[in-house]
Amino acid sequence: MDKENNFSKRREKELAEDTIVLEKAIKNFWEILPIPVCTASPIFIILETGKGFDTLFGYIKNELVGESLKEIAFDKDSFKKILSQLAEQRKISNVEAVLKNKKGEKISVFVSAIAQEDEQREVFSYLFSFVDITLMKKTERELQEKVADLERFQKIAIGRELKMVELKQEIEDLKIKINTG
Repeated sequence: MDKENNFSKRREKELAEDTIVLEKAIKNFWEILPIPVCTASPIFIILETGKGFDTLFGYIKNELVGESLKEIAFDKDSFKKILSQLAEQRKISNVEAVLKNKKGEKISVFVSAIAQEDEQREVFSYLFSFVDITLMKKTERELQEKVADLERFQKIAIGRELKMVELKQEIEDLKIKINTG
């Protein structure tokens, strides 16, 4: 019995040490991960933010803990879309949304999230990640403008070319009239 008790105590000590190591690893993970990530409660209160999240939104570490993710980042339409999909699927991947940073500037992102559930499938938190696509969207808009410019130019050039063909035909017709007349 004493041997069993010693084994049990030794095992508890090992588990406690392993827990400390895991907690440190998780803390380091939050600090080093460049991707904007956060965890939120089932009612979307921010529980933890990573360095990338703080940087993307312009806040300092722990400034957002306890704040509503909905209120500080999402516009109404984006949040409704994400909330609906999360409620239905418990997981979303690369949903395009427009968020706002601390200065109120709009940020285009892809949002991914997953519900963290207990054994009874009750959600105890959500893990969110964000990919900033603001530059990509700006480049996309600029490219669309250039394509539109090229299409206008092509229309003008083709119209001009058709007019040249028409004028050449007219000249040929006039030459024939002069020579036969």
